[in-house]
Amino acid sequence: MKKKGFLAALLSLGCGAAVAALWALGVFEGAELKSLDYRFRFTPQARRASADVVIVTIDEKSLLEFKRNGIVWKWPRDFYAALVQYLHQCGARAVVFDVLFSDADVDRKGTDAEQTDGAFADAMKEAGNVVLAMQLAPIQSLTLGDNALIRPPEVSLLPPGAAASLEGYPNAVIPIELFQKSAFSLGASNYTEDRDGICRRLPLFSSYQGKPVPHLGMAAYLAAKRIDRVEFLGKDRLRAGDDVIPLDPRGNFLIYWYGRGGPRGAFKYYSFADVISSLQSAARKEKPLIPASELKDKVVMVGASAAGLFDYRSTPFTEVERYPAMEIHATIASNLLQKDFLVRAPRPVPLAAIFLFAALVCCLFLLGSRIHEAILATVVCAAGWAVLAEALFRYGRLWLDLAAPEASLAFAFAASAVTSYAIEGRARRQLRTMFSRYLSPVVIREVLEQRQAVALGGQELVGTVFFSDLKDFTSTSEKMAAPDLVAFLNEYFSLTTDVILRNEGLLDKYIGDAMMAVFGAPLPSKTHARQACAVALEIQALLRRTPLSRSPHPLAATTRIGLNTGPMVVGNIGSLSRMDYTAIGDTVNLASRLEGANKTYGTRILISGSTFDQARASFETRELDLIAVKGKKSAVVLYELLAKAGELSKEEAAKKRAFEEALHWYQDRVFDKALAGFESVLAGCPDDAAARLYVGRCRQFLQEPPPPDWDGVYHSTTK
Repeated sequence: MKKKGFLAALLSLGCGAAVAALWALGVFEGAELKSLDYRFRFTPQARRASADVVIVTIDEKSLLEFKRNGIVWKWPRDFYAALVQYLHQCGARAVVFDVLFSDADVDRKGTDAEQTDGAFADAMKEAGNVVLAMQLAPIQSLTLGDNALIRPPEVSLLPPGAAASLEGYPNAVIPIELFQKSAFSLGASNYTEDRDGICRRLPLFSSYQGKPVPHLGMAAYLAAKRIDRVEFLGKDRLRAGDDVIPLDPRGNFLIYWYGRGGPRGAFKYYSFADVISSLQSAARKEKPLIPASELKDKVVMVGASAAGLFDYRSTPFTEVERYPAMEIHATIASNLLQKDFLVRAPRPVPLAAIFLFAALVCCLFLLGSRIHEAILATVVCAAGWAVLAEALFRYGRLWLDLAAPEASLAFAFAASAVTSYAIEGRARRQLRTMFSRYLSPVVIREVLEQRQAVALGGQELVGTVFFSDLKDFTSTSEKMAAPDLVAFLNEYFSLTTDVILRNEGLLDKYIGDAMMAVFGAPLPSKTHARQACAVALEIQALLRRTPLSRSPHPLAATTRIGLNTGPMVVGNIGSLSRMDYTAIGDTVNLASRLEGANKTYGTRILISGSTFDQARASFETRELDLIAVKGKKSAVVLYELLAKAGELSKEEAAKKRAFEEALHWYQDRVFDKALAGFESVLAGCPDDAAARLYVGRCRQFLQEPPPPDWDGVYHSTTK
C-alpha cells in the first residue's frame, strides 16, 4: 500500500505539473476561448443589454428605398445631416457613427458637395453630441488617408504619461477637417481578434501621434456621461467618472456579449430610411414612424448591416447569425453603461483545480478498491466544475477556466488507467470489458497496444461535399455483361478517385455508380471549396478525353456532380461491430440533391451558393435558379460551374451574360423581357436545357402570373 501511495503521489504531481505547464504555455487557450463562446451562446442575456443603446442601421430596406428615388450608395452627406437633426430633435444623448468620413462628399448632379458636407457639419455642431469613427493602422507605409488629426479626442488620462504605455499606431484614416471641428469627439473603430479570428476583447484606449484615442464604444460611453478624464489604476483597472472598469492582464476590456446580432438580437434596431421618413413626417406635422420618445436620452449607434456592404465581424455569436460591426461598439457601450464587466478568475484558482483534480483521480484509481468509483468520481468532478463555471459566468459574470481543469481530469484519468493497466491485470480486464461495448476487438487491441490513436467521437467542421453519379447508368449497364460492368466501374472509379485523392479529398464511399467525397476533412482546410470545384472540372475534362475501354459507347461515360459547402458532422459512425469514417448532416443531403438537380437543368456540375461564395474568385459560374430541393423549405441559390477563372471562350462568356440578364428579368417578374432573353440564348445554343426550362416558365407566367408574394423560388419535387 505504501508503494501504491508513493506511486499515486508521484503520478498526481506529474500529471498536475504537465497540465499546468501546458496551461501556462497557452496550449489550452484555444479550447478555453471556445468554451467561453459556448457559454455566451448557451446562456444569452439579451435582456441585460442597455435599453438606452439603440442602433440606426444602413440596411437593405434603406438602400432599396433610396435607390427607388434615384439615390444610390454612397449617399450624400445631407442624408446624415438629416439623421443627426432628427435625433437631436428627439433628444438623443449621443450619436455615434461607425462610418468613416475620410473624404469629401462626391460630386453629384445638381448638388454642391461642399454644401452637403457643410450641412452635415452644421448638424453635428448644433447637436453637440456626435462621435465619429477613425481607423487606426499599424503600418506606416500604407497611404490610408490624407487627413491630419487637427482635433484629438478631448480626454485626459491620469496619471500623467499614461498615454505612453498605450499601443501606438503610426497611421490612421481620419474624418475630414470640417467634420473633426464639428464633431463632439472621435473614437477608434478598430477590432482586436484572438488567434482564432474572433473578437472577444478590445483596448479601450490606443495612441495616435502621442494622443490617447478611445475605442468607439468607449467614446460613446464618455460622450453619453460627459466624462473627459480617465484614470488608470494599474494595468488591470481604470476609473471613468464613478465607474471602475476592470481590464485583463494585457490591458484589454473583455466584452460581455448579450446575444446574437442583428434586428432580432439584443439591441433595438431602426432602419435609416425610417428615421429619415420620420423627420419628413415631423416637418409636415404628421405622426412620425419613429416617435421622438423612443429616441430620447438614447445612445444611438449608426452603422451598416446590409449584406452588400460587408460590415460584419466574427464574434462568439457568428455561428448563430452574422454580427454587424457597429453592434460590437454598441455592446461595449452597453457594458460600460450597465457595468456588465466580465472578469476572468485569478490564475491561482484554475491552477489549484488542476493539481487537485489530478491528485483526486490518481488516488482513486491507484488506491481505491473499485474502478467504477474512480470513473464516477471523475465524471462528477468534470460535470461539477462545468456547472460551477456556468453558474459563476451566468450570475456573476466571472470567467472561470474550464479547459485546463477538465484536461487535468482527462489526463490524470488516462495516465492512471494506463498505470493501473500496467501493474494490475484485473484493471486491464476491467478496461477491456468497459470499452468492449463501444469498439470492436480489433480496435480495442490497437488502443491497448498504443499502436495508433483512434478518434472515437465525431467532430463538427465546415467542408465541401462532393456527390457524383453516372448519367444513364441503368440503361448502360443493361447492355453489358456482369464482368464487363464491374470492369467498367472499376476503371471509372480508378480515374475519378485518383483525382480526388490527389487534391486532398477524403473518399467517403461508393454507392453503386455514385461516389461521395469530402474536402476539408479530416484535416481542416481553408481552400476546400476551391479544391472541390477544381476536382469536379478535372474529372469532367478527364472523362471527355479518356474513353473507358469497357463502355459500349466509349465517350458516353458522363457524370453529374453536385457540390455544397457548410457545417457537417464527421467521425466514426456505425455499429458496435463496424464503424466507418463518414460525414452526415444537411450539408451532405443538399449536395446529393444538387447532383440530382443536374437532370432538371441539363447540366453537369451544380454548386450551391455557399460553395460559390468561397470559390467565386477562382472559377467561372452561371447563376441558374433559386431552388428549394425536395424535403427542404429553405431555398438556396444554384450555380452551374463552367470553368476556371478566365478560361471561358468569348462565345461562352456572352451566353453566360445573356442568360443571367434574362434571369434577372425573370426574378424581377418582367417575364416578357425574360422570355425574349432566354429565347435568344436558345437561338445561339439550342441544347441549353436551362434556357429551355425558363422559356416554359416564362410562357406559363405570362398566361397565369404568379401570386403577389411569389419569391422566385422553384420547389423541386424530385431528388
